[in-house]
Amino acid sequence: SGLLAAGLPEATEAPVDETAEASVQRVIEAVQALRGWRDFAGVRAAATVPARLAAEGYEETGEHLARLARLAFTSDGRDPVASVPVPGGTVEILPSDDVDLEGAERRLAARRAKLEAEIERADKKLANQGFTAKAPADVVQAERGKLERLRAELESL
Repeated sequence: SGLLAAGLPEATEAPVDETAEASVQRVIEAVQALRGWRDFAGVRAAATVPARLAAEGYEETGEHLARLARLAFTSDGRDPVASVPVPGGTVEILPSDDVDLEGAERRLAARRAKLEAEIERADKKLANQGFTAKAPADVVQAERGKLERLRAELESL
């Protein structure tokens, strides 16, 4: 019965290392930006891409950033094929067989063309008095919302 009377331990405030938290947050944001770029460029998920870190604040976390973003940091003097903005500066992507920027540009151009065609179709539909007068209000509003989303996506490209 002595164990039952002792009660549960009380939770205490753990000390917070704000510098470490800021450092980890910086790495998270950088990895997100770099993974987004990798997706855009069509880099294979398993590929490790050569890069140069031109950003401050990664002295203790650079290895983690490289591993999580699948980069091989080097001081190679070659000209970068792309620069990815990250907190504190940029990561310069160096030439590699795994980086196909022309393919990425082709995919981007195809996506733009598709969005432009969808926007044109939605514009015509909403300009048609027969559609806006006869269709239920929620259907017309949904089409307007779709048009706004399409325009926003096109603008973000």
